[in-house]
Amino acid sequence: MNARLAAVVTALETLVVVGIGLGIFFAPLTVMWALDDAFSTDLVAYWRAAADFWLLGHGVPLDVSLGSETAASLGLLPSQASFVLSVAPLGPAVLTLWWGIRMGRRDLAVDYPVVVWVTALVSLLGLSYLIAWSAQHTSATFPFLDAVVLPSVFLSAGLVIASWSTKWSAGRQWLAEALPEHVQQILATGVKAGIASVAMLWGVVSLGYAGGLVFSYATVIGLFESLSPSIPGLVVLFVGQLAFVPTIVAWLTAWAVGPGFQLGQAAQFSPLGTEIQAVPALPLLGALPGAPVTGYTVIMIPVLSAIVAGALAERTLNHRVGEKLWRQGETALLQQPVLRGVLTTLIGTAVAVGIALIPIILVSGSLGPGRFATVGVDVGAFASWWSIEVAAGIAVGLGVSRVLRWIRQNEQAQHRQVSR
Repeated sequence: MNARLAAVVTALETLVVVGIGLGIFFAPLTVMWALDDAFSTDLVAYWRAAADFWLLGHGVPLDVSLGSETAASLGLLPSQASFVLSVAPLGPAVLTLWWGIRMGRRDLAVDYPVVVWVTALVSLLGLSYLIAWSAQHTSATFPFLDAVVLPSVFLSAGLVIASWSTKWSAGRQWLAEALPEHVQQILATGVKAGIASVAMLWGVVSLGYAGGLVFSYATVIGLFESLSPSIPGLVVLFVGQLAFVPTIVAWLTAWAVGPGFQLGQAAQFSPLGTEIQAVPALPLLGALPGAPVTGYTVIMIPVLSAIVAGALAERTLNHRVGEKLWRQGETALLQQPVLRGVLTTLIGTAVAVGIALIPIILVSGSLGPGRFATVGVDVGAFASWWSIEVAAGIAVGLGVSRVLRWIRQNEQAQHRQVSR
């Protein structure tokens, strides 16, 4: 395959991911337009709604200004007719990120990396421009530059991840040539521990939320029934909630870490105490947790995740089990086992906090007027809690792995002696 064909294939792939991301929302809205509205309204309005939701899912804030009659029909005060939507339903962003990783790992990106990267980003910038231009309306405005650029940021992040996630990737090859081996070991161990800490925490939280949906089945169904949607409306509601699942996982991550989250001024969720006066009528929110009986012992979830991550990554440091934590003699400073462990913990903490903070920032903001003007997580409190927990967990994990390897080595030595 030559470079021109690689550019064409990449442009088509970019068009596909945008088509899927927008089509997921626009297709059910079109069905609703045909069946519920009987073609009586303008289809362009439904296109704008799908485009706005897709842009919001990539972190683009929307400024909504409702007419006086529309605001009154929704029970809003005149002062609440204008509000901001800035809490991102992360489903579209996750799709774009995953597609970028998929594109970056293909042989096409290995053979023609510059062509694939430039073509993908230019194509998505152009498509984002067309979508933002077509979605402009006086009732829902957004920063035009953000609408054009932010979707490409997620695709770029996927391409970057792909360029570092394989053993023979260009990024790793460059590091292998640029850094000494002992520095590579520290960096690799810290990055692995940090990524694994976040991944395991997200996995446990996701499984917990899935279990909550099962046990709160009656509440979720009751919320569905209270909305009384039509069949097309039910499909639209399902797709919209699906886009909010990663957002809910991010909120529950903050709940597990400790600071909790809020769904406006009338709903506070925390391991120490939950106070709910009113929540948005979204059925998926019926599975949100209350305060556990054990209180803040729930923070053992992120700590244990970091301990396991540190223990699994410790072998990358290549420490000999019998060596002392501080070597005497002419050992270089960065080759001292205790200092290598400290640096690994710091790197792992920085990586874990950086990765976890991105979705937390995107899901914190405004979800509507009035009491829902403040939704999400206190970013500073989350960063403080999570950094302490992950640092302690990785440090303990490194030590536990070292001790377990020492015990296993002694048992094997004793077994060999007995065999003789």
